[in-house]
Amino acid sequence: MQEVRADFGDLFADGETGLMGLALDPEFAENRRLYSCQGDQDGDIDVVAWTVASDWSSATRVADPLVGGLPINEGSGRHGGCRLEFAPDGALLVGTGDTATGTVPQDPDSLGGKVLRTDPATGEVAVWTSGHRNVQGLAVRPGRGQVFSVEHGPDRDDEVNLLREGGNYGWDPDGGGSYDESVPMTDPSIPGAVAAVWSSGDPTLATSGATFVGGEEWGDYDGQLLVALLKDQGVLALRLDDAGAVVGQSRVPELDDAYGRIRTVQQSGDGALYVITDNGGGSDRLLQVTPG
Repeated sequence: MQEVRADFGDLFADGETGLMGLALDPEFAENRRLYSCQGDQDGDIDVVAWTVASDWSSATRVADPLVGGLPINEGSGRHGGCRLEFAPDGALLVGTGDTATGTVPQDPDSLGGKVLRTDPATGEVAVWTSGHRNVQGLAVRPGRGQVFSVEHGPDRDDEVNLLREGGNYGWDPDGGGSYDESVPMTDPSIPGAVAAVWSSGDPTLATSGATFVGGEEWGDYDGQLLVALLKDQGVLALRLDDAGAVVGQSRVPELDDAYGRIRTVQQSGDGALYVITDNGGGSDRLLQVTPG
């Protein structure tokens, strides 16, 4: 493993906000470009574009920020969100948190509690979906182009959502000036609120990053959506039908309660599954998981 030098002198890191999302450009082999999503000491969350030296020794900011002005909770860092993923058409998707502010998810003028579509060349941004609490995972289904978000819920539900343009996913914790977390993750009183394809129920599992795993060598896991679990310390596997509905679920037994809190799962181009733990105290690990 090689250290890549980068300047994070302006990083705001507190609570659930810090250096949160990372994505490689689809043309990385040619342009050496990657994107981060991170808290900024100037009082917002930014998407920053970088280029990486050919010898992997350093990363340099080339668009700082590419997208700025994402809302931040400066008091606690709560609900920073900020997961990055590329859509099949090349748009950079940005999942944001609601900053634990009741009005944000349903406010069309706020970029919080949303999934955004961003042009990675110009930084032009548009709200794609709304009504989210704290987007912790984004995953694109290979061969179908379906985009799924994974969200932390309050005590009553975590969710996996199948995203569609203009969809409102029903989180509305506006308690008349307070942050009311007793409301359902998908409020049925909101016209057209889109129901989740999977909900944890009570108790919640603290869902986080997600990835689709593919390849015949993965056996029954081939084509399933894997979801990292923090509180329940493992990886959830969801089997989907062609339309994106969940038709079965299981746990990956080799990872169940074996490595503590799992923050992110990601299948790489080499076919392996990479897993990052989130236990703190300098004990975290990057695991490589292969079939067989």
